[in-house]
Amino acid sequence: MDGVIVDSMPYHADAWMGAIRECCGLELSREDIFRREGMPGITSIIDILSEKNAPIPDEAELVRIREAKLRIFEHAVVRVFPGVADILAMLAKRNIARGLVTGSMRRSVRHLLPPTLRTAFQAIVTGDDIRNGKPHPEPYLSCLARLGVDAAQAIAVENAPMGIRSARGAGLACVAIRTTLDETHLSEADAIVPDHDALRTFLEIALGA
Repeated sequence: MDGVIVDSMPYHADAWMGAIRECCGLELSREDIFRREGMPGITSIIDILSEKNAPIPDEAELVRIREAKLRIFEHAVVRVFPGVADILAMLAKRNIARGLVTGSMRRSVRHLLPPTLRTAFQAIVTGDDIRNGKPHPEPYLSCLARLGVDAAQAIAVENAPMGIRSARGAGLACVAIRTTLDETHLSEADAIVPDHDALRTFLEIALGA
């Protein structure tokens, strides 16, 4: 969802940076957040603080940081990337099953996606639905099971290393779109495209269209 369907990652990053600055007195960069995209929120906080050699708060404080981030983020007005609706319509016309796999919470899916986009997916797996978030393969395995699709017949679209590892670990091919990070962070994908126009062309070729 984030960084593939909606152009939300700068807002996520700024919200995390503000929440962690407020709660921990730590200054972060957007790349600190982008590199961990797809991780569950609390896991990403722990990972960032560990990397920065900062103390890890107790569970109650971690939840408070996540809630502070969500309050900041939910004031943002986030746009859907141009071309997304056309790509989803193209896939639907060809009877291609469509699943959304996001590390975000269910409340963020409702906040970010209009109903017409939510209903374009036959399965939606959020961070609330799984025990192990990206880069663990569980999110993609869960979505495949809900769709009734074999991994060998599926392609994941990702924009960050954690998601790529999750998809590849679940046995999917993965195409990365360069919306937030450059190729050096996306090298584990099977292919990299620069934008949504190139993504549509890639998918049409993959489908033999």
